[in-house]
Amino acid sequence: MFVNLLAATNTQQQSGGGIDVMTIGLFAVFALLIFFMFRKQKKVQAQMREKTERLKEQMVPGTEVMTQFGLFGTVVSVDADNNKVVLELSPGNTATVHTQAVNEVVTPETPEVPDDASSLTAERADRPEETAEETLKRLNEEQNKDTK
Repeated sequence: MFVNLLAATNTQQQSGGGIDVMTIGLFAVFALLIFFMFRKQKKVQAQMREKTERLKEQMVPGTEVMTQFGLFGTVVSVDADNNKVVLELSPGNTATVHTQAVNEVVTPETPEVPDDASSLTAERADRPEETAEETLKRLNEEQNKDTK
């Protein structure tokens, strides 16, 4: 009986000549995949354009940069018309690279240094304060233990 139903369904589809729902659904899913693929590509291109613009703004003489191939240097001059950047790799040694070869601007990390001596006393917070006499006594006792 089940085989008869399948055969009847197949003959109805073949004789109808129309497009079935599964084919329409397949085309719709395919169209959505293409739409989302192009949408993501446009977002990535926009991000790359934004990063390039930021790099161009930051690339002024004296800025430390890193190239795509890992060279660190300081920008000496920028020729926007010819898309060239002259980098000083070490004192007296320069290299001319294409502007697209400059990958990122290096920002030096400076540790925060407090203006007062509060950080020095923060390390001693776990030990109780002792007077000069107590310190002298403690040091003498430690020295006597070491000599015995």
